[in-house]
Amino acid sequence: MTVTYKDVNDIFSRNFGSENLYKRNYCNNLLYTEGILDFAQTLDAYWLIDTVISYMPDVIKTYETEEESFFVVEITVDKKHQGYFEIYHEGWVGNDYHECITVAKQIIPFIDLPTKDDEEITTYKFFLELSSVNPIVYTLLLSSEH
Repeated sequence: MTVTYKDVNDIFSRNFGSENLYKRNYCNNLLYTEGILDFAQTLDAYWLIDTVISYMPDVIKTYETEEESFFVVEITVDKKHQGYFEIYHEGWVGNDYHECITVAKQIIPFIDLPTKDDEEITTYKFFLELSSVNPIVYTLLLSSEH
């Protein structure tokens, strides 16, 4: 089955809340919603969850040093299916407010997500939100679930 960007829109439109949370057995610091599971299953993109997990030590360190509780997870992909994965937050650096303070960024030579037909760059945004302080646990969710 070939998935299109219409399938992505369908995922976001049918997921606007979550009754269940999921986690990988090897990571107790990250939960994810039904919408994220739907995204991973429909697009065969479990790598999204695993990539977020690989950067959880950086997210936790940012929480411990800056008490940051909300992050954006962004995947950007071009028509050649190249792009990057980034986790960032907004905040003050000295006296200046920044909309993108990068916590982790990884260039990805091939991203198998569908792209929009009418745009050169397709951007996927997810949210990573603090759910618990003791222990520190974040929940990964679709922007439509926030």
